[in-house]
Amino acid sequence: MSIESTTLKEGYAFEMKVGKFKILVDVEEEKGGKNSAPNPHDYLEAALAGCTTITLQMYAKRKNIPLEYADVRVRITSEGNSNEITREIRFIGELEDAQKKRLVDIAEKCPVHKFLAAGSKIVTRVI
Repeated sequence: MSIESTTLKEGYAFEMKVGKFKILVDVEEEKGGKNSAPNPHDYLEAALAGCTTITLQMYAKRKNIPLEYADVRVRITSEGNSNEITREIRFIGELEDAQKKRLVDIAEKCPVHKFLAAGSKIVTRVI
């Protein structure tokens, strides 16, 4: 799937096409935007949080772990020379300590976590 920023709405706000969905992206007023939608960093944090929750839910279901759901909070805590993302997970359900530990291990295997942790090369082409 590709993502396209195709429509400038106002200022720095864009409508993005994500498959059959449309989402908006903007920046805060102090950066010249209208704060009318999440900013790009918000979507990066949401990608990790969403991937983590889905991965945990799928694993728990497959292994019959009594996880009702996981409350996952993600925020970029350092950016620049040393990038860091903090992820906090609260498990909802009657879980034993060993199950919680295993779920933390599984959270570190979610595809977005692995992608971010590995780093990436970005190739830019003018079309």
